[in-house]
Amino acid sequence: MADRFLSVKQVVDKVCLSKTELYDRIGAGTFPRSIPLGPRKVVFLQSQVDAWMQAQVEAAASGLSARSEKARRAVAARRDRQGAAL
Repeated sequence: MADRFLSVKQVVDKVCLSKTELYDRIGAGTFPRSIPLGPRKVVFLQSQVDAWMQAQVEAAASGLSARSEKARRAVAARRDRQGAAL
């Protein structure tokens, strides 16, 4: 499969980030860098944007699991405290 160029507008629409947030993340190194095509035109590789999106999904899923486990432990501890108080 051939890779495809995405414009900034296409990337903003695809990842649901503002243009400012997109460039902030590029500057922070947490989003793929753009490729300059000319003095006023940059593009992104679709494969890199798709890989970033997949990484976000995986990070959210693993974080969700960790948060769920932490919440279960907190509820259990609260029950233990309430049981001890009775």
